[in-house]
Amino acid sequence: MNNTSIVPKPTKMVPGIGNTDVALIEKILVSTNDESEIKIARMIQKLLSPVKDLSIEMSQSKTPNSIFVVLNDESGLTNEGYSLAIGDGNTIELRASSYSGLFYGYQSLRQLCGPELEIGNIPKTSFIPNVDILDAPTFGYRGMHLDVSRHFFDIDFIKTYIDMIALHKMNVFHWHLTDDNGWRIEIDRYPLLAERSAWRVDRTNEPWKEQSPVNGKEKATYGGYYTKEEIREVVEYAASKNIVVIPEIEMPGHTSEVFAAYPELSCKGSLIPVNPGSYWPNVDIFCAGKDEVFEFLENVLDEVMELFPGPYIHIGGDEADKLHWRTCQKCQKRIQNEGLADEHELQSWFIKRIEKFIISNDKKLLGWDEILEGGLAKTATVMSWRGMKGGIESAKAGHDVIMCPTSHCYFDYYQANPETSPAAFGGYTTLKKVYSFNPIPNELSDPEKKHILGGQGNLWTEYVQTPKRAQYRVLPRMSALSEVLWSGPGSNTYDDFYHRLNSLEDRFDVLGWNYAPGSYIVSINVDPSSNNQEHRITLSSEKPGETIRFTLDGSEPTNESKLYGSPIVINGRTMIKAALFINNEQKGKTSEKIVHFSKAIGKRVKYNTIYKARYSGSGPLTLVDGLTGSIAHNDNYWQGWQKENMDVTIDLLNIEKISKVSIGFLESHGSWIFLPTLAIVSFSNDGESFNQKVEIKIDDGIRSGSANRIELESQDLNLSARFIRVEAVNRGVCPDWHPGAGGKTWIFSDEIVIE
Repeated sequence: MNNTSIVPKPTKMVPGIGNTDVALIEKILVSTNDESEIKIARMIQKLLSPVKDLSIEMSQSKTPNSIFVVLNDESGLTNEGYSLAIGDGNTIELRASSYSGLFYGYQSLRQLCGPELEIGNIPKTSFIPNVDILDAPTFGYRGMHLDVSRHFFDIDFIKTYIDMIALHKMNVFHWHLTDDNGWRIEIDRYPLLAERSAWRVDRTNEPWKEQSPVNGKEKATYGGYYTKEEIREVVEYAASKNIVVIPEIEMPGHTSEVFAAYPELSCKGSLIPVNPGSYWPNVDIFCAGKDEVFEFLENVLDEVMELFPGPYIHIGGDEADKLHWRTCQKCQKRIQNEGLADEHELQSWFIKRIEKFIISNDKKLLGWDEILEGGLAKTATVMSWRGMKGGIESAKAGHDVIMCPTSHCYFDYYQANPETSPAAFGGYTTLKKVYSFNPIPNELSDPEKKHILGGQGNLWTEYVQTPKRAQYRVLPRMSALSEVLWSGPGSNTYDDFYHRLNSLEDRFDVLGWNYAPGSYIVSINVDPSSNNQEHRITLSSEKPGETIRFTLDGSEPTNESKLYGSPIVINGRTMIKAALFINNEQKGKTSEKIVHFSKAIGKRVKYNTIYKARYSGSGPLTLVDGLTGSIAHNDNYWQGWQKENMDVTIDLLNIEKISKVSIGFLESHGSWIFLPTLAIVSFSNDGESFNQKVEIKIDDGIRSGSANRIELESQDLNLSARFIRVEAVNRGVCPDWHPGAGGKTWIFSDEIVIE
């Protein structure tokens, strides 16, 4: 079957009857005057209009040289399922039991046609591949998020973003409308939200995290908001493409922009300007002790719910700093009157009060996983972003869950080499990693798994100022996520997806959608089954089928270098350099690693304190994979601990003679990454009693914005042990000389070498 590169891949796709391609047709037939059939028929009519002016006619059965569109509740197809038969008698037959199914069938038909049709041009071929498709999604919730607070995007781009979602057969647009950097929705009862909270001083020429404070005399000119008429237009446009729009109105934190218009709703009551850039810690928060706060929120939500007919209202609920609640007399009185234990229970009480109001209006509350703290009504749905843990807890408690962990679903993270990519928020999430996402944790029972509704890709826009950059961030990672959610994780191979993606990107080109070329990085990995006498090194990239060449002598790879085809066997400390070559031209930078020979390679690591999910390296073997990181903290070779100490124990499986232990650390003050103040290496034969200890004191490091990799060593040990415990003491907070003085510091480590 040529030209059948559909993304997401259909559940079942086989050659059609006759096994010959279909010429573009004479007419479109609909079985009834049902509005759904007519809508889809008109979409097909418009798509094919450059080739032929097709009429739309009524018929109870298909005829030769026609496209037959049938909506039939008794078809046996699921709500979003469809069948598409192309070939028999030079016909195309599209069947579904709902408008949703017809629309998704149309999207598949669209991808089978030449991409030139997208902009009204005659395609290179006027034939459609002969194929029979029977298709339905695995997950009911397939979403994409867009933050418009950090940077405002006009209605034209919002519609384009919805078009992108629709092409991928996704069905939810999560519209993040309010946050510290701007309020983006018109509220009649509170006009100052549009007049003041939607605007901030322009600092777009300065780095996001280093934007200068607001001068009281400056005029706020950067921003914007959506009128109610515009929002209704977007909601209607999305509905025509089978997409539900979920609005997000943040509370109780991430609300400082409101206090530029209505300062009396905060604990301090002070008028503050809308923050032009990074605002962390975001301490300004709605006062939970003032009844007028809840009057304001209920009035706002009344107007929001009138605009958005979908079932969900997202209330945020994340990262609520409780600093002002601790000192606010009214908040403390609320805690006392409601019999609450502390400020954490006060947040739970706040969310529950809003939840009751939302439920009373026949809507469901949706929030980030922090809302789970303190308990919720079963109708609340939890969006798990801080890893999978919140989703697991929620599903076990009987809540519906949408999975969007930072590890796989945050599209503001880098997707290629951070050293050569446009500035991003952090992290490192390649196309291949997104494709490996499984929204359903193994820890859940079968009944609990039913609470996992699906997943969502999130685009936060601190480093996304333009529509083109927004497209670059989400494409083609949206494509990978769409296939995981439609076809189901593990249903298809990444190699198969990648080759179909090439055809889809041709369509992106015609549509004028910007997309990232992806990562050209060659990943160098040590096979954990290697032994202490030899190691097997594997090389891979996210571009399967392309040529990888490598060297072992320290020289740069060229077209004449060794071609990688199978694992490389080495028997000593080795410098490996590798690069990707496409059409005999090197793409991307050379990857290089020194592979250490260590007694720790591939051994089990017990994490006495767990690394942050956002900086998990390549997983539990990162510290013992024989490979060191670059000076880029998000290159997938580093693990990070924030404020906590690093504390790990390595089990060598047998008692071994040990002469030296080396530990790699990163120093990058610009990213709040500091060397530990002290490293402690201790040894044990039973894993319980660590009697032998070696302390390594560490200087404060270099006060600069540059990054450095530092290797700490404990030499001439001359001892034997099975278990080696490595502790690194985090300094906790940034020093006074640092721009983030008082903020939480990080420790980053890449490798522990035991010789």
